[in-house]
Amino acid sequence: MKLIHTENYEAMSKEAADLLLDTLRKKPDAVICLATGSSPARMYELVCEAVNRERIDLSEITFVKLDEWYGVEPQAACTCTTFIREHLLDQLYMQPKAVVEFVSDAADIRQELDRMDVFLSEHPIDVMILGLGMNGHLGLNEPADFLTLNAHYAELDEKTKTHDMVKGYEPKGGLTIGLQGIFTSGQIIMLVCGDRKEAAYQAFMSQRIATSTPASLLWLHPNCVTLVDDTIQK
Repeated sequence: MKLIHTENYEAMSKEAADLLLDTLRKKPDAVICLATGSSPARMYELVCEAVNRERIDLSEITFVKLDEWYGVEPQAACTCTTFIREHLLDQLYMQPKAVVEFVSDAADIRQELDRMDVFLSEHPIDVMILGLGMNGHLGLNEPADFLTLNAHYAELDEKTKTHDMVKGYEPKGGLTIGLQGIFTSGQIIMLVCGDRKEAAYQAFMSQRIATSTPASLLWLHPNCVTLVDDTIQK
């Protein structure tokens, strides 16, 4: 684990953007897994600015969406599909080769999960972007007595139901990449920032590995960079 403390959200976002841009410049066929929400929002804005300014070639890049709220229309304002389109895809001068995602209203959940697992088995993730959840979750791998290896349907934790993205909506659950997809990533970048994260951050920093704080497992990953906005402690 490489732990980097930054003075504020802007500095954290810039550090994270620089890490992702390094991969985009050096590996033109990279597979990038994208989290959503306020934690990576500014990072994506900075990445788009640099990609457009430098005309970085995205023609062989693949974006994978980490998770999705289930039981809402794909074009609803709360979905990860909408977030990635508005914060990344619509801002880029060039579209990536592919965008792989869960369908938020898929009729056959098992087929949707299997499709993602097959893709990941054939296309390991080069860079995984994560945010620290309010309850310490990774994607929608929620705190539990045990965690799931593969992509799965998640019953949402009560704290997760209060996520800013789903205000005004009532998703039935979530679809998420499992621990295997996360831990086989070449590099993980986790962002720690935002309101209501202090307890999860303290549990993570205790370095006590527990499924009740899924993010704590990242201490075991051989190439994880955690970027912390130090205002989270104030």
